[in-house]
Amino acid sequence: MTTSRKPGCLAAFLQLFGVSSGASEPSIALPEEPLPYRLREDFLSFAELSFYHVLQQAVGDWAVVCPKISLDDLFYAKSGQRAINQAYTNKIDRKHVDFLLCQPRTMRPLLGIELDDSSHQRRARQERDRFVEQVFAAAGLPLYRQPVRSTYNVHELTATLREQVGFNEAGRGAATEPEAVSAQKPKAVETAYSPQKFESSLPFSSPTVDTTPHCPHCGQLMVLRTVKKEGAHKGSKFWGCKDYPRCRGMKPYSEI
Repeated sequence: MTTSRKPGCLAAFLQLFGVSSGASEPSIALPEEPLPYRLREDFLSFAELSFYHVLQQAVGDWAVVCPKISLDDLFYAKSGQRAINQAYTNKIDRKHVDFLLCQPRTMRPLLGIELDDSSHQRRARQERDRFVEQVFAAAGLPLYRQPVRSTYNVHELTATLREQVGFNEAGRGAATEPEAVSAQKPKAVETAYSPQKFESSLPFSSPTVDTTPHCPHCGQLMVLRTVKKEGAHKGSKFWGCKDYPRCRGMKPYSEI
């Protein structure tokens, strides 16, 4: 005779967080040889690889740039209850931050960086982004979101990153550490990275300086458009996001 057994309160609570309390499912028998693993050729996308070299110039020797860091390697849950800790650990499993800046001597995390392309406009991705922001905030680690661009101003990026970390505020954080900040002044670089240094070794062309503005909403390059509708503004030019109609960012156009 068989009897049905209802899950207890703890089991129902664990299921709510995605933790199974029952017997594990039977595992698939895997062949021992040969192992089917292959090396990923796209560890970093084109945009990520470009921005990685930009970051290296922007931080100089005051930080180490680490790409694609798993959140469960960076954070852990501490609630006082093992089951709840595991449930919250499961919520950050298989999630990563695009780049992590660390203090060179101790490798202490300083700043997380997310490189946002147009996919971050999707509702599901925005929900994921909000959760990741909450995780960083709960752990006390700052997170900076950088829109994808074809060109970057290294000086501006350096200033932004140092401000995010707290290096530009007297008497705060790692700015007081003697090895954290380079004694040399950064070189004047206006493009994403120096063509003379990287063009011969990278499998893609270097970004060039472009006067085309970036969309204030999503960060993509804008397109020069002309008003076609009848009215007072017909024939006027304006900058519009190239991702229109999904993004309706606009900027005024003025001839120099």
